[in-house]
Formats: sequence, C-alpha cells, structure tokens
Amino acid sequence: MNQEEKDNKVKETFSSNKIADKVKISNEFYRDLFFHEDNGNFVVKESMPIEANRIIINILNTLRNKQFQYGVSDESFQLDLFKKTYLEDDESYAKIVMRTADISKSRNLELTKKGLQFLVNYKQEWHTVKFYNSKGEVEKKQFYGGLIIDPTIYKGQVSFYINPYWFKKIVALANYNYVLYSLVYSVKSHKQFLFALWLNTLREDGTKVTLEYMNRTWGINYKDLRTLKKGFLDPIKKVLDKSSSFSFNSSVNGNYIGITRYQLKSIGSAAAESINLSSQDDQFKLYKLSYIKKRHNFTQKELEHLEKIFDIDFGAKFLFSNAYKNVVKRYNIARRKDKTKPLVTDIPFSALLDEIQEEVISLYSATKHAQISPKGYPIFNAPL
Repeated sequence: MNQEEKDNKVKETFSSNKIADKVKISNEFYRDLFFHEDNGNFVVKESMPIEANRIIINILNTLRNKQFQYGVSDESFQLDLFKKTYLEDDESYAKIVMRTADISKSRNLELTKKGLQFLVNYKQEWHTVKFYNSKGEVEKKQFYGGLIIDPTIYKGQVSFYINPYWFKKIVALANYNYVLYSLVYSVKSHKQFLFALWLNTLREDGTKVTLEYMNRTWGINYKDLRTLKKGFLDPIKKVLDKSSSFSFNSSVNGNYIGITRYQLKSIGSAAAESINLSSQDDQFKLYKLSYIKKRHNFTQKELEHLEKIFDIDFGAKFLFSNAYKNVVKRYNIARRKDKTKPLVTDIPFSALLDEIQEEVISLYSATKHAQISPKGYPIFNAPL
C-alpha cells in the first residue's frame, strides 16, 4: 500500500506544538518496547540512538490528550471507542506529526533520519492485539511493523503512521509513571534515559541489586560494583542533579549496590508538579490507608510509598484493597485453626507487600483486561 492509500485509511491525525512539563508512560509500553524477557528477567533489548528516545517522548506528548486510564472495571467508553476506531475496521491508521527541531535541537537531519529509521526497523515483526467483539468474544488482529511506519520529512516536520499494537499500549493506561519531558534532552544516551525511567518505578525505600543484575539488565560489562558506580551510575546522577525533578543515591555494601531515588525541589514548577501528584480518591487515602498504617505500624516512609502508587494509578487502590482483605482473611483463618500461626500485623512491611502483590496478580488475572493486557497490573514490591 502506498502513502496515498494509507492516508485514505487514516482515522485521526495528531500534532502538537505545545510541550507538556511531563508525560505519562504506560508501564506495559515501557517494558515491552525497551526490554525483552529472559528467563523471567527484563533485559534491555538493544541500544537506541538518543534521537529515537526523543521521538518516543514526543509521541507521548502528542498523544497525551488521547490517553485514558482504566482500572479493574471491565467497562470503559474510551477503550470501546479505540476498539471501534482502530481494531474493528479492516484497516485503520493513526498519523503523528511533529517538528524536526523536537528530535534534534540542532536540526541535524542525518541524526533525525537515524532515529526514525531505527524505530521503523526496531521490533519490526508481527504483533497481535486482542479485543472483544460485539458478542463478547475475544478476537485477535495482527499488525506487522515497528513502532512507526513510513516516516516522511517535509518543511521542518516529520510525519509517520503508528502501529496500532503500540498505539493501544500508549493510550490505554492500566498503570503508568510520569516522565519529565525535558529529561530526554538532558541525558547523554539511551541507557542513561532508560535508567532514569527505571528509577521512577522503584519503591520509596529503594532497592538492592547485584553486579550481575546491573550488567544483565542494562547491557553493560563492569568487573565490580565500585567500577560500575563510578563509570555508569555517577555520570547519570550528575545529569539528573542538574536537570531533573529527581535524582538518586547509590552505595556499595558487600555484593549489593543500594539505589534510592529522591525528589529535587530546585527546577521550578515541573518539579513541584511531579511531587504533588493529586490522588483521584482522597477519601481512600484518608481512611483506608490511615487505618492500615495504624494497624500495621507502618512508618511515614512506608505509607508514602503506597500513596505514590495510588496517586499515579487509579486502578491500583481497588486491587490493593481487595488483595489486602484476602490476605487478612487468609491469616485470620489460619490463626483460628492454629493459635501458633502469626497475626497479619506481625508480618513486616516488605513481606506483607510480597503477599499482597501475589494476590493482586491473581485478582487481575481473573479480569477481562488480563486477556488483553496480561501484564497490566500495578507493581507494589519490585523495581520492574
């Protein structure tokens, strides 16, 4: 099909000259696009030109008003509208238009072409989208191609079609994180950018990882943790300290390196906005979380960890609440049968989150959304 024929199939054309302070990135889109799974581990697929990262962020910026969030409810007007527009027709496309200056600030067309070409070829394969037809049956539709299709550069603008498989992952948000738009123009490389995105997924109390984990995940090859800290982490921290709304500390302890993210307050309104993400259900936080905090003697830091997840993921609070009830019930039943069994209030915070996470996955897998988006559940207890 030539470009004219594709244009006749275009359902919507999206462009935006307004730059948002921050954009939303679906956790599922983040994992599926940038990583591949290797024996249960998420590993960087391959290194991208930084211009490809900028194209991706500008796609998210351009589509930000098209994005919608759904929780555990199986009813979503926007999801149905997306299905009718892009999946039920024989062929349909979305077209994206952006400025070349947003990809390369120096307006270097060769670098712009390099980024576009990479995204055309990257993961260029058959992708399957599952959806429900009018009879409530699961249907499958397959699309071939990478993230973008048939880019064109003309009069200072770039236009291309977007693969519906990836388009759905961008606009249909089960859970997501915020990314500062300017971040992709501050970091030096794809791996620095991905690491910064990964920091946003960490628990409030951070994480401890091994040298093997770091080398495997980020496709690097350092001989020890101290060399990794100096050569890989410290340069990223230096960039984030100057240009982001958050940064991190790292420290080596034995065979592990501890990584803890923290917020910065010195880069203006965007930083304040990222710190003060408003909850979509204040009553839940006020009553349910206050009750849980008191019952389990959570620290303020532990409470803030949960609050952040609820702030950025509307559906998380419902899954968490139901999972928590089921875990409590399980402990109560075990206690009634055997008085030597521990009370749920005896369980440490991290261990309790592990149990709640297992229950969240179980509850989510029973919803219709799990058939369409198997990994769309919120993550409470792991970096990825």
